[in-house]
Amino acid sequence: MKEESRERWYNKIESTIGIVIVIAMLVILTVQVFARYISGISYAWIDEISRYGLVWLAYLAAVYAIYQDSHIKVDLLLKVWPKKMRKAIRHFSVIIFFVYSVVVAYFSGMWVLDIYNTGTRSIAMGIPMAYVQCIIPIAHILMAIRLVQLEIRYIKHPELLEEKTSEEAAEELIAEGKGGEA
Repeated sequence: MKEESRERWYNKIESTIGIVIVIAMLVILTVQVFARYISGISYAWIDEISRYGLVWLAYLAAVYAIYQDSHIKVDLLLKVWPKKMRKAIRHFSVIIFFVYSVVVAYFSGMWVLDIYNTGTRSIAMGIPMAYVQCIIPIAHILMAIRLVQLEIRYIKHPELLEEKTSEEAAEELIAEGKGGEA
């Protein structure tokens, strides 16, 4: 139970940050549109901050996709293996993704420290680029955490690893009364 409440708390933080970024981008881009078309003035810092916000949002969405187990996968390669091996391969793919996330977090963290030490700043706003680029190691650390959560979910609920054919999925929908009606 304690684990689930921790996961819910973590979900709320992630979703709140994402919502704040989306609202901030919406507001500043609306200001930019009105300023450009009403007064003919364009602010370079708005374009820059909206680009950075979009990058942050994309990384946070990638973290959320892990939580939902909806990252793009090549299922065709999984279907080549015998059914008995597919569960083990799914576990192995989570481990590989975890290792990738940790390695990228480490090396991108080192890169961000180098950017911070050189004092590189953004052109329009003049903020340190390390603050902008720090989303890369942060997101990969969050991805690693989410992958651990996903693997725990797979271990506790092995039925999540079961594959359904499209026919089985359609039959379930029809049986639930959610599909098949003309």
